[in-house]
Amino acid sequence: MKKRLSLLLLGCTLIVLSGCSRDKYMPVAGATPETIFKEACAKCHSPVNGKVMALSPEMANVDAIIDRVRNGKGFGMPAFPNLMGDSVEDLAKYVLENSATK
Repeated sequence: MKKRLSLLLLGCTLIVLSGCSRDKYMPVAGATPETIFKEACAKCHSPVNGKVMALSPEMANVDAIIDRVRNGKGFGMPAFPNLMGDSVEDLAKYVLENSATK
């Protein structure tokens, strides 16, 4: 019985985690970077001391933020493949301008 329960829990966990690897979020046309952040990012990234987030020194540049948004990181940060072009670049600039550095 314990083995069955363990396998069931493992299966459910894998199903849930597999859905976290990519986010299907798509901003509406003309969405501001602030709107995109609130809709796609704020559910996991809470403001820190009045800033949208605290960035590590290696993440405190536009290219690193774009890479993380597009590709995600592990199970904690999903990839947002639908954010492209100006949307992802403007979001990265918004995050950088409105974040603290650790």
